[in-house]
Amino acid sequence: MKWYFVIPWYGTSIPGGAEAECRGVVTHLRRSGIEVEVLTTTIKDFMSDWSHNFYEPGTYDEEEVPVHRFAVQSTHRDIFGYINDRLLNKWKIRPEEETYFFNEMLRSDDLFRFIEKNDTSNIFIFIPYLFTTTIKGIMIHPDRSLILPCLHDEPYAYLTPTRRAFEACSGALFNVEEEKALANLLYRLPTDRQQVVGIGLDTTLVGDAERFRETYQISEPFILYAGRKDDGKNTPLLIRYFNRFIQRHGTSLKLVLIGNGQVSVPDSLQGRVIDLGFVPVQDKIDAYKAATLFCQPSVNESFSLVIMEAWLQQTPVLVNADCPVTRGHCNRSNGGLYFANYPEFEEILTLLLENAPLRNRLAEAGQRYVLENYQWNVIVERYKQTIHTLFGEI
Repeated sequence: MKWYFVIPWYGTSIPGGAEAECRGVVTHLRRSGIEVEVLTTTIKDFMSDWSHNFYEPGTYDEEEVPVHRFAVQSTHRDIFGYINDRLLNKWKIRPEEETYFFNEMLRSDDLFRFIEKNDTSNIFIFIPYLFTTTIKGIMIHPDRSLILPCLHDEPYAYLTPTRRAFEACSGALFNVEEEKALANLLYRLPTDRQQVVGIGLDTTLVGDAERFRETYQISEPFILYAGRKDDGKNTPLLIRYFNRFIQRHGTSLKLVLIGNGQVSVPDSLQGRVIDLGFVPVQDKIDAYKAATLFCQPSVNESFSLVIMEAWLQQTPVLVNADCPVTRGHCNRSNGGLYFANYPEFEEILTLLLENAPLRNRLAEAGQRYVLENYQWNVIVERYKQTIHTLFGEI
């Protein structure tokens, strides 16, 4: 039996939590002896034109993983954009607009034909939940399809086609208990066909704080943010809060940003906010080690790899209290704190900056939590047990 992971784009250098999760799971399952392959499109990545065939269709070998890329067709991007804007503004859309939304998002007829004609002994695991590849792909062979949704509490989760895909598939695989709870709040899912599997991390990576400071010429203490820089990740909120903190406190503290995207920085913060953009993996690991604190302000997280990476380098984390997932990690691990507003942000940040023993206790607890729950051998075994339970074989 083959396991096919279906994702809209795939590549070793593509940023994004779901993309990184897919690469990690596929790679480690193959290393354990499972026959795993990837089905994807010829789109380059999330930030590119979803009607453009960046790659040639065909089968590629990427880090010893067979990756089948299927051509995409042109869509009406103006229709998709109009409906997407309405969803982002939380306006109600009509049923026919929901259909248009997924029809005009992206389309790969060859990908769907491959799934339709595939051997009946194989299974398909679709990631993440909100793309056409998942919503339509599941409905081809729902009895052999699983969803690995990376679900967020956002307008896309409430669409009728989304609900149908969740409720039709053979099972759901979740990253954390909070994501599972949200799915069960929104959809009718059989309790015996859902499992929290988690995400694995490379626990062998070691950061070098001095190397990072020397490479990027940063000697002052700093807060670190790593991830996509946009409204969806609340990066502007972090910059506003940091600006207020700097104005109210005489401190040399800086804010270092790592990741794709752009964000506006006030003139008053020039030289205090350092945007490094996309950096090599080892440089990111070094940054975690060098940081006084890692801050994840996002409320839309289904796991948050970055706070796990920070904990592995023994750096405490500060997260948004309005995100059940990251708040849950902090409560279970005792490795971080959370803020609901600016006064709480200021109080916690002041406490952590002044109390090194507390920072160390949080960091050690966070690292222990990751090592006990999210090493790859643990994750792979959960996948194997889940597939065996659902399909009777692996």
